[in-house]
Amino acid sequence: MSETVIFESPKAWVQVIETPRKFYYLRRKHKDSVAVFLVRQTPEQTWEVLVRMQPLPIRNADLDDEFRLYPCPITGGLDTPDELPGECAVREVLEESGYALPDLQDLGKYIVGTQTDETVYLFWQEVTGIEPQAATQDGSYFESISKNEWKPLDFLKGCDYSGCQIGYLRLRDLLN
Repeated sequence: MSETVIFESPKAWVQVIETPRKFYYLRRKHKDSVAVFLVRQTPEQTWEVLVRMQPLPIRNADLDDEFRLYPCPITGGLDTPDELPGECAVREVLEESGYALPDLQDLGKYIVGTQTDETVYLFWQEVTGIEPQAATQDGSYFESISKNEWKPLDFLKGCDYSGCQIGYLRLRDLLN
């Protein structure tokens, strides 16, 4: 017996899946994603991380009359079923930050949660002294209102997005 798609959004961006044992979970299009942490050293020899300030679909001006951007690393979903996480990470870094980096360092992976089958592949790269190009963006409204800010590495500890906290713990150990 196989899994059954019991709901699918237009263009199959999101599906609700029923397993043979009657477990239900959410699947995004092409399932997995990446999160990339770009770091640089300051003249004072401390570490900063590039934080991507993005809107969340569950909290926006339409719902609570307050528009906020939430901190996260550079993120993105694999565009095709055969795109490799490393390829996706390089593409997303150029798209969202303008850094043309041929490869990135592996930082591990994590499972998003028990109600989805998404795995997030983590990457990082030091960019001290590297100047970015103009970010190419993907043309979406979402990306057009997002912005990048350099923050102290410890900033990640207080972020609501779990990927920030996981990235912080792994980077802290690598960089110290």
